[in-house]
Amino acid sequence: MTTQVLREAYTALKAQNPHMYLRDAAVQLGVSEMALLPIAYGEDAVPLRPAFRELFAGLAACGPLMALSRNEWAVIETTGPYPTPTFEGPIGVLNSPIIDLRLYLMHWGHAYAVRSFGKDGRPLYSLQFFTPQGEAIHKVYLQDAAYLPQWEALIAAHKAEQAPAPVPPAQTNGHSPEPLPVDTEAFLKAWAQLQDTHDFFQLLRRFGLSRQQALQLAEGRYTWKLPTNAVENLLTWARDTQTPIMFFVGNAGMHHIFTGTIHTLSPARGWLNILDEVFTLHLNPAGIGSVYLVEKPTREGPIYSVEIFGPQGEEVLWIFGARKPGLPVPKAWLEYIKILQASA
Repeated sequence: MTTQVLREAYTALKAQNPHMYLRDAAVQLGVSEMALLPIAYGEDAVPLRPAFRELFAGLAACGPLMALSRNEWAVIETTGPYPTPTFEGPIGVLNSPIIDLRLYLMHWGHAYAVRSFGKDGRPLYSLQFFTPQGEAIHKVYLQDAAYLPQWEALIAAHKAEQAPAPVPPAQTNGHSPEPLPVDTEAFLKAWAQLQDTHDFFQLLRRFGLSRQQALQLAEGRYTWKLPTNAVENLLTWARDTQTPIMFFVGNAGMHHIFTGTIHTLSPARGWLNILDEVFTLHLNPAGIGSVYLVEKPTREGPIYSVEIFGPQGEEVLWIFGARKPGLPVPKAWLEYIKILQASA
């Protein structure tokens, strides 16, 4: 599709749906979200050099910011100052009580600075990050106009000479690869020997399993399948008991985390929403394909999570009891886990 044809198609679509999100328009037009940025915003979409480490380091001087990450079925937003990042190879960590991010830069490709306008006409300033194929990974929104000079200086220091071109997605033959044969007992034995929840990623790689495949193999021993309404029930319980929990929303390049209590749970427009002062979560129930209660052994005792997968087995949302190294999870969370196990 040429730029002119795409511009005409986008203009026609916006005329029919003036409040459509850019991501939804991209899906309808069969292009990446990044491909629409220059068409939707013109000169207000400024391409940046993919100096991701330096860009995130510069955000610490830009005051309170809203961090947004999403996948197809869940959106998470947290608002506060960005901490100074640390990197180990391509993996970055930003860790503060509010802004808690894990960056997987091996999946990052492009960055833009965008000026748009809200429904009230006020300007919105954002940095937007994309995969090499132009799919959105993470967005950062300026919250306090007093920091606009620092924001604009950061953009000026990283402005690219020309707009990047997304890499076409890899072609497939339309057939899913056959799953590798797995020694189930060896896999479960290795699961039993886990010492830390972070070891689980190595376990999956060692046996060539997706996360959902692993949970299916462990069903009845370390995992229990739950009804899809268990998610809303869990959120309602957490709100009513004010038990602190951890939310993980991820995509190819990001895990975005929030830890704390929740207060406002509001279904609206077909989505389930948490609408709190510094934390917002939007979950589309249509994307809840399966839900598992998961137990992982660690040197500090078992860790439990509720993990949500989409209709195609994609990872949507993980929920844990709030925890810090060396400190136990809330007793109320462990009691609730017993109720989930009994109902599975």
